[in-house]
Amino acid sequence: MRFHTLDLALAAQQAIVPLVRRVQRHDRKLAQQLRDATNSFVLNLGEGAYSDPGTRRSRYQSSAGSAGEVRVGLHAAIGWGYFRRSEAETALAQLDRLLGSLWKLTH
Repeated sequence: MRFHTLDLALAAQQAIVPLVRRVQRHDRKLAQQLRDATNSFVLNLGEGAYSDPGTRRSRYQSSAGSAGEVRVGLHAAIGWGYFRRSEAETALAQLDRLLGSLWKLTH
């Protein structure tokens, strides 16, 4: 059985990777934080999928927090001029879809 939300997370990760590489050229700390938070939302989803119900919800909430962190981090990178908003639209849209799916899983 496919886990649709994990598919959304992996698609978001793929869209984020080239943006993080661009941020890396200007701001290593922000790039590292974006990588860490991206890894967190993917890994917490994977862990939650195989956890008991109480832990599952907690992992999904952690995943949502990390996805939100990446979303804001991309906006910060736009603010710093590391890339244009139009270049981040796909990643931001993927993150919005992921966050919507995570909200459904936790509420």
